[in-house]
Amino acid sequence: MSEEPGRLDKRKIRIAARGAEDRRRWRRVPLSLPGRMFEPAGGEQRCKLIDVSPGGAKLLAKTPPVAGTRVVLMLEGLGRIEGEVRRSGGNWITVSFNAPQRKRDKLADAITWKYNMARLGLEEDRIAPRRPGRGRAAIRLRDGVVIKADVIDVSITGAAFACLERPRVGERVQVGEMTGTVARILENGFAVHFDPPETNQSAA
Repeated sequence: MSEEPGRLDKRKIRIAARGAEDRRRWRRVPLSLPGRMFEPAGGEQRCKLIDVSPGGAKLLAKTPPVAGTRVVLMLEGLGRIEGEVRRSGGNWITVSFNAPQRKRDKLADAITWKYNMARLGLEEDRIAPRRPGRGRAAIRLRDGVVIKADVIDVSITGAAFACLERPRVGERVQVGEMTGTVARILENGFAVHFDPPETNQSAA
């Protein structure tokens, strides 16, 4: 039986609200991505992302621009971002992004997706590879059973999955390298709250 549109929309709104709350609490997360950096005086050079948040990033560069320099970044998987260099070291810079809230929200989604891809062992959705929150995950239950589920939403602290099989609330699960606890049962799946990084261990 299909879900009623109104009920589905309300669930999506609740999930989006939780994701926005996570983003407001964000600090930079480690994320290594290649990219290119352009500055008016120095031209274009390669760079590499070290860590990032929707508000800024730290990058490696062969010739770091000085503080106050306006730059344009092209980062793999995150797209084009304008910003200003805040600090500059021997081979690194920190950049504060100059972007409207809508752009920051999209950037937050892309960062979250990239950050979680490896940790959770997510399989990219080849039909829509650039849309954050789309993919397949293998979820290992306490008794060793592995189920496949579609990713509805993913954040730094948790994720929501769509599938016919639903573990019990409070059940321990493992998704990729991450362990966590089933926090809620949704109309078409369930949500998992991840353990803090220092306590992650096998759920078996």
